[in-house]
Amino acid sequence: MKSWVNKHTFPLILLVLLVGFTSCESFKKIPTTTKPKTETGQDNDEELDEIQGKQVFNPETGEYEVVTDVTGDLDTIQWQEAPEDITIPPITSDATQNDGGANYDENTEYLESYNMVLALPFLADKYDPVEDKIDRRSIPALNFYEGAKMAFDVLSGEGVNLNVNVVDTRASEGSTIQLTNNYEVQSAHLVLGTFRNSTAGAMARFAKQNKTTFVSPFYPHQNLTTDNEYFIQLNPSEKTHAEAIMTHVKEKFQPSQIVVFGRNDAKERQLMNYYLEAHYAIEGSTDADSITMVVLDDPSPSFDDTDFEPYMNELETTAFIIASSSQSAVYAMLRKMDLVKENRSIVVYGQPRWQNFTQIGYEIYESLNVHISSESYLNPDDFDIQSFKEGFYNKYGMPPTKEAFKGYDSVLYFGRMLKEHGTGFRNKLDQNAKDGLHTRFNIQRAVTAKPVGGLEGENLNRFDQYMNKYLNILEFSGYQFRKAD
Repeated sequence: MKSWVNKHTFPLILLVLLVGFTSCESFKKIPTTTKPKTETGQDNDEELDEIQGKQVFNPETGEYEVVTDVTGDLDTIQWQEAPEDITIPPITSDATQNDGGANYDENTEYLESYNMVLALPFLADKYDPVEDKIDRRSIPALNFYEGAKMAFDVLSGEGVNLNVNVVDTRASEGSTIQLTNNYEVQSAHLVLGTFRNSTAGAMARFAKQNKTTFVSPFYPHQNLTTDNEYFIQLNPSEKTHAEAIMTHVKEKFQPSQIVVFGRNDAKERQLMNYYLEAHYAIEGSTDADSITMVVLDDPSPSFDDTDFEPYMNELETTAFIIASSSQSAVYAMLRKMDLVKENRSIVVYGQPRWQNFTQIGYEIYESLNVHISSESYLNPDDFDIQSFKEGFYNKYGMPPTKEAFKGYDSVLYFGRMLKEHGTGFRNKLDQNAKDGLHTRFNIQRAVTAKPVGGLEGENLNRFDQYMNKYLNILEFSGYQFRKAD
């Protein structure tokens, strides 16, 4: 596998960091006299962790050496590493090199090697050479890259030949647009990355115009693009989350037991509509028994004028769905529910962000049997996940983050898809559902916008993009989120 870095878009100092540096709170902090800034320019009390050099195998001396500098032409430099003792578990797959047999597709192009671009917000322009510090906002991108490097090692062992370019979007729409003019991006068979909505939008427009497949692991919304078969969204949309939650709820409860709450603002009302639409879609008709929809028009932070008790069923379990990701609002609602529920049976369904809330006591989650949807779930008891954590720690000296898992899984899945199905692998996505470590790839064609002119004359084969439709439903049990039945 050949890998190089574009010297016009990727400064020298960041190349050194990318070879094997990351950040972890368990390591000592770098002394500093100034605090890093947030995106709004405000002082941030958190400091960056110390950047440690990675030992790289030198084939000439047969020994490991700590990387401190890079010499030579950045376009040709290659890093060689000794084989790891531990075998990293790959995504479950039966992919093999296409030999013109049963899997052969004349509508695609099979090549000896494929060009892949990782476009991530490394923020190299924010690097402080005086303090020898990177911008802390670049850490997720670095972790994603480190996970990707683990996948490249596996793919190389499987005979998947990739020419990899790593470029810096700088978390800027303008910088991303400039990158799309570079030869390396123009000639890519697959572009993977971007974190921000604006940079994802810029790359999606380029993908459609240039007919280059673009995979976004992080973009969480919908309506980013239309009629764009070259855009693949791995992070399911809010609508997809609502559909998954409603499907799980309706498998266990009757419409009369389901109550949806949301505040009187545009975002939460939209999410409430997604739940209602999902209910009718599952029932197959808008004439089906309705569920209870409650818009909370209560301006007080603690919902002083709202009584949740009348919505609680005395004889059956009540399934509450709260269409809010505001930590303060969710806490106020859950607290009032917990105070009045007494011996009634209650299940509360919430949003993915609830998993990261820090100001809500876990005893409330436990008491109200909280469930959430999540595109990612790492089973702590899974052998493959434990093996990956061990291999990552052995390689980088710290445990992997969720971004590292995303980098590993997505690069491994799409690297194999390129090898097996060639440049037109998109047409095979819906036939190649595979398990990764953090999620399952169940990528389907998705319609995210109504066709112009309504239903009359609509092309039934039309779709706007590809989207991963797989989601986990997690329940809070034993003071942690686990996969629900």
